[in-house]
Amino acid sequence: MKEELYIKGESVDLGDSEITLNFKSNLLGDISKITASNSYTITLPRTNKNIRLLDFPDVAGHESYMMRDYFNAEYYRNGVKLFDAKAVLISCSEDGFDVALTWGMSEKFIQLMNDDKSIQEFADMALPWNSSTTYDNGLVDGQLSHGYIRHNAGIDVDSNRDKIFIHPSVNCMRLLEEIASYYGLTMDWGSYKQYIELLYLPLISQKASSKYNFFEANITGTLDSDIKYVKFTQINRVDGINISNTETYGDVVRIYETSLDWELDILIYTNKHNTLNVVELAFYSNAQYIKSLQISSNDIGLCAYKGVIPFDITEYSNITIRIRINNGALLGIIKSYIKIFSEDVQSVSYNQYYPIGSNLPDISVVDFIKQICWLFGLFAIKSDTGVSFISVNKIIDNRDKAVDWSKKLVPTGWTAKETSYTFGDFAQKNYFRYEENENAKSADGYMVVQNKTLDYEKDLVKLPYTAGGDNGDMRAVPYFKWSDDGTIVELEDCGDRIMQLVISFDSQGKEDARLDFSDLKFQNRVSRFGLSSYQDLIRSPFVIKDTFRLTEIDLKNIDYSIPVYIERYAAFFAIISIKSQGDYSECELLKLL
Repeated sequence: MKEELYIKGESVDLGDSEITLNFKSNLLGDISKITASNSYTITLPRTNKNIRLLDFPDVAGHESYMMRDYFNAEYYRNGVKLFDAKAVLISCSEDGFDVALTWGMSEKFIQLMNDDKSIQEFADMALPWNSSTTYDNGLVDGQLSHGYIRHNAGIDVDSNRDKIFIHPSVNCMRLLEEIASYYGLTMDWGSYKQYIELLYLPLISQKASSKYNFFEANITGTLDSDIKYVKFTQINRVDGINISNTETYGDVVRIYETSLDWELDILIYTNKHNTLNVVELAFYSNAQYIKSLQISSNDIGLCAYKGVIPFDITEYSNITIRIRINNGALLGIIKSYIKIFSEDVQSVSYNQYYPIGSNLPDISVVDFIKQICWLFGLFAIKSDTGVSFISVNKIIDNRDKAVDWSKKLVPTGWTAKETSYTFGDFAQKNYFRYEENENAKSADGYMVVQNKTLDYEKDLVKLPYTAGGDNGDMRAVPYFKWSDDGTIVELEDCGDRIMQLVISFDSQGKEDARLDFSDLKFQNRVSRFGLSSYQDLIRSPFVIKDTFRLTEIDLKNIDYSIPVYIERYAAFFAIISIKSQGDYSECELLKLL
């Protein structure tokens, strides 16, 4: 048998030992893990060619770019290319260079898993949050969107619109699409997409974002003909800053929250070019002058400043900013504005923009994808353009496409080489759980494995969302409560939640869209979707290990979603793993009932 390994498009020198490959099926692995196939350690001999290809990795004083990163590789057997792989240099010794290969998962998806980014980074937007805000059904112009979907927020918000409105909710499919777009890959959810589109994460906090929560006002007019004080039209608001009007000085900006480090961003267009001190910002505290900031015009009449307020405002209780245009200058026709912002702003208030990303749960992207898979019993497999998510139903439905391995079996006796009655790391009762909610009934469910030799129970899955159904209300996400005197709406920590959009129609045909937790209880889900077939597979597992003569063509064309048939056992089997070395492959197979 001839083996070839290529690095950077050039064949390496291989040693005498045959390479051992581990082909692994994600479809039958731990539902909580997304894994790739891999090789055993490959020791490359210390030839001049290998030293050059690996960029002199153990030469003192030389930092090889291949020492701490993955690099591209290709593996051939008997002239047939089996796969493209990612290779890594593990170590060097006098015996050679130890490398290992991984394959079977999209390169971009591997990057996604390794980045450890939070989902908070993939919903960079904000929604108006004020008395004009209206409910929606999760669609904007016919497209999925984050928005305001009815749910019980803990108080009657409809009767208290002067004080509060519900928080937005984030659509899980829209979030997944934003993640996929960022990494330039396709996530194919198949028929399950229609169900994921109904999932939402109601936002329970009010964390501010300096990108959206800042003061902004357009500078729109002048007064006196000699010293021209400007007028302001507020565009965006933030707690701690407002606009005030004075008869003497026109409009002024007041900063009454002086404990924060505020920064300025000012753009004023004038009709004066290359003139010193065209714009003056005068700072006062309780009518007492503090300091001025002079801004000169550039050669197109632009006066710009971006930076800190030029003194320590924490020493004052109230700051007033007056802006005037000097030297006979007039405002230009291009928009002028002032922005004041701070990274220290902690919370967003009603009548401001509500930032989406900063209020999402701090969950890694890969964990979020796993959570969606847990809810439906889905597993990730490589596709041509990215990754597909399918259930074990696919294997069962593909029995009519089964590949006949009967003549490839290398018999070792009358029975399989090895037979076992356990599969995976399971107990007799395997729980799917949410975070406990003391105000609601348990939403946990479990799968059964009929084997009394296993531990009695274990937690297989625990989602970081608090179970719904507070006080029996499946539409409750109670993040609001009244203050003790019943006059102020306060924020309550009710735990992160996940809900499902339910649309109904009244007798008049009017649509009613609300968030509901009922269908997300695990005791309902373990008997539905892909979890149902997964339960059937693991209930009474029958696993064999046997040796087969699999050709390079067989290995190249492995499809884990298609079962194999073995006449000797008169049964169909799903592939769990294949350990291939030379002409022989040891295969671990799960019998399909």
